[in-house]
Order: sequence, then C-alpha cells, then structure tokens
Amino acid sequence: MSPISFDPTALAAALKQAKARMPADSLPAPSTIAEAFAVQAITTADAPAEPGGYKVARSPDGIAVTGRLLPLHIADAATFPWRAGVAIEAEIAIRLSTALPPRTEGYSRDEIVKAVDSVHLGLEVLDSRLVEGSKSPYLLFLADRLGNAGYLLGPTLPLSALDAVAGTPLEITLGDEVIFADAARHPAGDVLAWLADWANRTDRPENSLAAGEIITTGSLCGAVPLARAGALTIVLDATHRLTADFAA
Repeated sequence: MSPISFDPTALAAALKQAKARMPADSLPAPSTIAEAFAVQAITTADAPAEPGGYKVARSPDGIAVTGRLLPLHIADAATFPWRAGVAIEAEIAIRLSTALPPRTEGYSRDEIVKAVDSVHLGLEVLDSRLVEGSKSPYLLFLADRLGNAGYLLGPTLPLSALDAVAGTPLEITLGDEVIFADAARHPAGDVLAWLADWANRTDRPENSLAAGEIITTGSLCGAVPLARAGALTIVLDATHRLTADFAA
C-alpha cells in the first residue's frame, strides 16, 4: 500500500482558524522541513507583502529554518493580545540594505554585516497555536511559524551591537515588576550565527534575504512568560528602550 502523502492545506487551515490551542496529536504533522515550510506559505499567503520579516533558528538537527513574523510592527510601541501562556523574547533584529541571494560559495560573516542597513532592539511575542508549544513535535512547531505571534521592531542600535551585545545588561519589566534582569546572551554565542546558517542554505527561496527584509536573530533572554496583561518595557544597556502593551 502506498503511504498517504501529507496535505499541507489541512494543517494550514487548522492553524489559521484556531481560537484555542490544539493538542499536537490532534493534527496531521509534516514529515520534512519542506512540508513544514509549505504549511507556513499557506498560512501567510494573505499577509501584507510589506514589511517582510522573518525569525531564524536551527532545527534539532542543526538545519537552518525560518518563520514569518506576523504581525510585524515598525513603530515606537504596539499592543498585542494577552492570554495565559504568552511569552516574549528580547532580540536583536537587522534590516538588510543589500540582498543576499542563494549562492554556492556562501557568505562570510563580514559579507553579511556589510549587507546590514540598520540594527534594532526587537520584541518577539510567542503564542503557539499548539498546546505543547515548543515541546510539540519539531516539524509541527516549525509549521506553526516556531510559535511566533507578533513582533515589534524597536529603536536602532549601533552596528557594533552585532559584536558586543553579549554581556550587556538587559532588564524587562511588566508593569512595576521586573521579570528579567541579567546579561544579554544569544544561544549560539554570536547573534549572526543563525542568520549566517540561513544565508548559506543553497536551497532556500531565491527571493529570501531580499533588500529591505527584516530578520530577527534569536533571543537574548530565552522565552520569558507573561503572567498577566500589562505594559512591558525592555531596556538594553540602560540606554535603549522598547515598550509594548499586552491587553487581555
């Protein structure tokens, strides 16, 4: 008997229409990264073309992956919906001035830096459509855009932040409560590591990493849960400030 092929439209429809989080075992799961990306493409097909933004990450097997940032706000502040289980990440994002199309010889870190137009402090909102969130089967979580539920592109940072943000004081408050206070750290050590992985995937879409695209590079604090709605403030190095509201 021939194996039943995966239909990305069924999973995409379930993810788009979800009002409550769904158990992972109630959904058809992709079996390859390509199938997970096909689901992402369907769920984001009617999203605005601009601004275009993506998060970069590594699969458990070390393969470069991405997820569309939706909605993506470019403003001084933004309001996001809150519900139990929502978490946030403070991140470094970049906007490209020069496209980095796929090529066989790949890109050096210096070439990627030269393609950067601006560096920003960013806020990613995490609210998976899956009950198990990031603990779901990985390809299902990837199809769910790696749990992304929104992004706020914040103030510009000096280009040197790409090299020097590690160890910088980072504080996050919700209302009057400090919910994170520690040195900024990227899981890979280098904030450009996962972007470089993606840039050097020769099989990524031809139009990926286009000029003007916004890429968020990974958390500086891990996923920080929000126990309630309220006003959120992120302060990096006691100087760079980003604010957002979470409304129940």
